[in-house]
Amino acid sequence: MELFGIILSIPVASIASAAYAVALTWVLQRLSFLAAPLLIGSSVILVTFVIEAVLLLTLGAVRIHGAIGPAYFSLHLAIFLFGVPALANVLVLRGQVKLPLTVTICTAFALILVLTQYGVSEALYGINGDTGPYSASTRE
Repeated sequence: MELFGIILSIPVASIASAAYAVALTWVLQRLSFLAAPLLIGSSVILVTFVIEAVLLLTLGAVRIHGAIGPAYFSLHLAIFLFGVPALANVLVLRGQVKLPLTVTICTAFALILVLTQYGVSEALYGINGDTGPYSASTRE
């Protein structure tokens, strides 16, 4: 079932990225003052993703959670949810990448985020959510 979710996430991310990029372009044509705050906020999210990726590769999700506490998973979910829009913001606001390439890059990044989410969630909470080191059943 997880494989189905991963495979389904690819076309969904592609359609959502295209719609978001077009909507962002339309909004910024009317509200150009939003460009700078969006670029700054998006850059912060993308830098946070890079930091998390380095930490995951060097320490792993369990050790990060142990060091930071429960706030780690909330931060991880924020990166998961806002990562693709942040990347689309940077690509659209820089104006150096055409829409088809923006959609392709965002779709690939979405797949990376989905796979990372599965890895972190299973490492912390187990495959079914009840066998990991931080699942409710192991704390009892």
